[in-house]
Amino acid sequence: MPKEITMIYKYSFFLLVIICLTSCTNITATPTHILPPVSVLVTPTFTAIPTKTQIPTLLPTLTSLQANEKINAYLQKNVDCLAPCFWGITPKKTTFREAMNIFASLGLELEQTNAENNQKFYATQYHIEKDIEITIILTVQDDIIKTLSAGMNVYSENGTQRTWAAYSPETLIERYGQPSKVDFTLGRSSPTPTHSMALYFENVDMIILYVGGIEGFLKNADTLELCPLTNTVNFITIWMGDEPRHPPSKGIPLEEATSLTIEDFSKLMGEDSTKACFYLKDVSFP
Repeated sequence: MPKEITMIYKYSFFLLVIICLTSCTNITATPTHILPPVSVLVTPTFTAIPTKTQIPTLLPTLTSLQANEKINAYLQKNVDCLAPCFWGITPKKTTFREAMNIFASLGLELEQTNAENNQKFYATQYHIEKDIEITIILTVQDDIIKTLSAGMNVYSENGTQRTWAAYSPETLIERYGQPSKVDFTLGRSSPTPTHSMALYFENVDMIILYVGGIEGFLKNADTLELCPLTNTVNFITIWMGDEPRHPPSKGIPLEEATSLTIEDFSKLMGEDSTKACFYLKDVSFP
């Protein structure tokens, strides 16, 4: 029985005992003065009625082909699930039971990976052969999805293909407006130096990080050309929610790393993909 209802019952019982004791006292005691009858106004008490937990309607389990088509639609269009929604899951709104229902309909299982500070962490994976591997991690607290992150490992031979076009920079900027900030990092370790670009969309509680190689990098060059819409992308990580868990490390802000402003960058991402290029200043990176 809920605590609030138990307290109401205890209070009602306590009040009843007082009334009975008072009545008994009036019957046995001899009054010294006869008072006129007093009308007593009895205020009706409210009894809380427990509500049943809403159980989400079970979604039909899709066939493997249907599940692939639906996930591909999320990756390429995603028009029915705007950030911070991801595959039908919205942090701080979707319950864990609803999330399990969504993944079960796609033929995916959630497995608990860890627990700490009254939070539990669950993960699931989806694999498209020779294309992309997706790992989704949920943070669950009080049966509600608190945060969500999704990592996409893009196979190298498909790194330049936008099978994940719904999360490409030009799509996100067209859909949500210019990002709050953009920053970059360079990984100079050989034999595979890398770069990363992080876009922050604070208006929809989303961060997205792209990691790729550095093609044609010259050690003695003072600039590095990047073409985000055509360069190879090997890894993508997406964070949804206003309290992201393990967000990307702080990089060099766009304004320091390039000669662009946020507005310049946003406009450039709307240009012809082969011309949407700019230079990183090598001197800006330690």
